[in-house]
This record gives sequence, structure tokens and C-alpha cells, in this order.
Amino acid sequence: MFAERCQSSDRRYESLCQPRRRPSDNPQPLSFEIADTASPEEVLRRAADLSWLPSIQGNRATWSIASNEPLAVLAYEWPDLKFLPQLAERMRTAERRDGALLLFFNYHAQHDPEMVYRILWSLQLHS
Repeated sequence: MFAERCQSSDRRYESLCQPRRRPSDNPQPLSFEIADTASPEEVLRRAADLSWLPSIQGNRATWSIASNEPLAVLAYEWPDLKFLPQLAERMRTAERRDGALLLFFNYHAQHDPEMVYRILWSLQLHS
């Protein structure tokens, strides 16, 4: 578990992240604190710590980050996350428990990350 203290002027902002690969997985959550002024992109970049996610042989893996709805796609072969449109609005409706933002990492094996992004971008979860 990783935890970092914010400066005393910052409000505590905690994110619990759980990778989902198979139903039998029992991952340990990653927990960290980040400044209240952090952008949604900064929060997701901090959560997408490749050293915490399970290692994948072949260095080709695609993950999506979600909380009530998809937020971003992470691919080993990309230099940065690819964020879904209207990220700030999506983050406002993200799941929280006891004041902590809950993020879930979904493993999409070695599927083309661009295709995963396009599918999630076109996904409609609400009427």
C-alpha cells in the first residue's frame, strides 16, 4: 500500500484502486492522498501506477479505469492515459465510500487499446 501525506494546507483526497482481472482475484488496494486542487487527469495518472498493477508478460496490456462509468484507458504501449470525454463531469459522479474515491481497473488482456477506448467512448450507461 502506498500512502503520501499532503501538506497541511491540502484537504485529504484518497483514492482506492482495485484491479479486476478475474472474479477469483483478491487485489490489495492502492491508497494515496493527493491535493484537493489536483485535476481529474492528475488523480488518474497517480492511480495508474504500473508498479502496483499486476505485471503482464510481453509488455502489452490494456486496462480501463472506471468508477460508475469509464474514465480512461491505460495501455503499456502508450506514453500516457487516454481520457474519456467530459472527464470532469464523469469524476463528479464517481463512486465514493467514506470520503474516498473508488477507482476500478479492468483488464482487457492484449486487446488493441484504441479499440477499447472507442468502445468505451461510445458506451451509453444512462438514458
